[in-house]
Amino acid sequence: MNILHTSDWHLGQNLMFRERKKEHEHFLDWLLVTIETRAIDLLIVAGDIFDTATPPNYALSMYYRFLSRASATCCRKIVIVGGNHDSVACLNAPREILAAMEVHVVGGITGDLGEEIIPVRDGSGQPSAIVCAVPFLRDRDIRRSLPGESYEEKNKALALGIKAHYEAVAEKALEALDRSRPVPIIATGHLFAAGGEVKEGEHIRDIHVGSLDKFNVSQIPAAFDYVALGHLHRAQTAGGLDHVRYSGSPIPLSFSEAGSKKQVLAITLGQGKGPIKIHPLEVPEFQRLRAVKGDLESVLETLEVLKAEGGGPGSDFPFTWVEISVDSETWQPDTEERINLGVEGSNLEVFAIKRLKKQAILCGEEMDSTTELAHFTPEEVFEKRLEAEGDMAPGVKEEMTLTFREITAMIDEEDPELP
Repeated sequence: MNILHTSDWHLGQNLMFRERKKEHEHFLDWLLVTIETRAIDLLIVAGDIFDTATPPNYALSMYYRFLSRASATCCRKIVIVGGNHDSVACLNAPREILAAMEVHVVGGITGDLGEEIIPVRDGSGQPSAIVCAVPFLRDRDIRRSLPGESYEEKNKALALGIKAHYEAVAEKALEALDRSRPVPIIATGHLFAAGGEVKEGEHIRDIHVGSLDKFNVSQIPAAFDYVALGHLHRAQTAGGLDHVRYSGSPIPLSFSEAGSKKQVLAITLGQGKGPIKIHPLEVPEFQRLRAVKGDLESVLETLEVLKAEGGGPGSDFPFTWVEISVDSETWQPDTEERINLGVEGSNLEVFAIKRLKKQAILCGEEMDSTTELAHFTPEEVFEKRLEAEGDMAPGVKEEMTLTFREITAMIDEEDPELP
């Protein structure tokens, strides 16, 4: 059995107000060809299909068009779970129609574990795998908020909620398993695993409060033969477990990911509980993104090299998109003018020119940063504001940070089902 694991498409995303439609179209076309050439039986998309809970019409059209085309290929089943960027209602709205095309969507948990258990059958109708389609587990779905709870108690309850859900869904899958014909059990997840690597500047929304932003995947039941994760944009294993993997995003979603190799994961399962082989498949780079940092002279030299490289493949991507950061020691009044003159008439399109400087922070340490507020996450801004308060009573900072994270998580979810 051949499986393809991908995640974090973020359809409808803008990069500094630039539409990414063409890149996503090229990726989805490439994915369809890959499904056919690799004879894929099962496609798993582990969350963040869209970049927002209210995706633009073109993103919805792209999504449905892809599903229609994919269902007509050799792929027998498609499993899609919701991520923290996705709206449960938006994903679930057409799922009855999609199910008729063997596209199974689990936008969020409903309290019925049976909806997360999806059997996969081969051409002769025999079971070949069971998928535990676990979506992003929202805070309100897996724990009860009690008055007077401490910071530590809330974190512990959330950890136990996630662990309990995976244990319950694993038990449900084992109940559905034909003991005389054992097949692999595959789980999905959309979470931040402990030890997960995130590049500096890669704006990943914290999807749970407190220390549980990084979930210990060793707590995931051993019944799962493979765990397909989403949320982190860099392809990697989770918690040192080779069978628990992030596929990463198929296109770079920020300049911090510029030039990085993107991939999807092809998983080959043997008969029954046979060996599992994992093959990373590199996704072509469609729109070139490059981040250039250094002193002014080295930046200008690098731009000359980039001009010689040309743009992306074909006429759809004639330009290389560039973000430039010049250190403060070589910043001159004509810095921006020299850079703009250097790229004039070339295949380089400069998105931003930043001034990197040593900026003292209130705790007395120094850090490399920019002068623009937009380059800090909301939580970083909030933490700096707390630092400005000086001494605080024990536990107050932690409680305020927890409250801030809960509020921002609710805003990020943008769930239309909320009252």
